[in-house]
Amino acid sequence: MSIIKKINITAKSEADTFYIEEAYLESNAGIVGDRYYNNYEKPSNQITLIEQEIIEDFEKKINQKIEHKDFRRNVITEGIPLTKLINKKIQIGNEVVLKIHEICQPCHYLQKKLKIDNLVKLLVNKSGVKAEIITSGKIKINDKLIILD
Repeated sequence: MSIIKKINITAKSEADTFYIEEAYLESNAGIVGDRYYNNYEKPSNQITLIEQEIIEDFEKKINQKIEHKDFRRNVITEGIPLTKLINKKIQIGNEVVLKIHEICQPCHYLQKKLKIDNLVKLLVNKSGVKAEIITSGKIKINDKLIILD
């Protein structure tokens, strides 16, 4: 079963991110309260997702635990192969539909913030995905994720 494990936002780009129990995702706008709400360059930047399994694999490679929110992705999932869903739609809970557009690449900002040498190199093509919100609605922790097409 694929589910949401954590939801993570921040109001300002440079500020630390924080967990929330639920979020409202607005089509063509983003996550209400997040730094990219109505402030994105292209639709694929409305929401980001990463698999908990990828984070755990990365932690094993570097032999260090990292708070999952520090990856700065909005939704942390479990049991769904996000990077294999480019150009596909997923449903979260009963309402929300997302279209997965592209792989999120790691950035030097994250490498510097976490003080992990080679972070960018180790996470190329393994740093989550960017998505567009097609159908608005609320999401919450433990909501199921379903691949639609």
